[in-house]
Amino acid sequence: MSYQDFERAMALAPSCEYFTTAGGRTLEQIRKAEEMLGITFSPQLLEFYKKFGYLSFFGNEIFGIDPDSTSGILEGNSVAYALHERKNYELPKEWIPIYNNDDSYMTFLDYGSLNAEKEPRLIMCIYDGKSYQVVETVAEDFGAFLLELVEASLSD
Repeated sequence: MSYQDFERAMALAPSCEYFTTAGGRTLEQIRKAEEMLGITFSPQLLEFYKKFGYLSFFGNEIFGIDPDSTSGILEGNSVAYALHERKNYELPKEWIPIYNNDDSYMTFLDYGSLNAEKEPRLIMCIYDGKSYQVVETVAEDFGAFLLELVEASLSD
């Protein structure tokens, strides 16, 4: 079911208002990002990076990866954001930022909690001044998360 959610979200996303993508990333760029983060991306995330690289639609921004740009602007780049937060705020290595919920909340892929398909759950967290705190589990995997955002965008 989770991969079906992902496929449906990927098929519907181009229909969303203000759909923008960076274009796919090369396998070399993806492997470099994995190495920098110390994480092997899940099948859904790997396919997402190959096809879209980054995704924005109707006020939603799904972070991409740019392993060659890790300083400066953090928003939109999971690699830069994760490395910065690890260094400055003790972000757990297993957490990869994927979506900024605003109001100081961030959604992370939690590679410390994988389902049967080797997909990480998505958690919403807030930094309390000392450490990141999990507020809630947002979705069982990336496909479910993306589909919820896409369908909400299409219904507005």
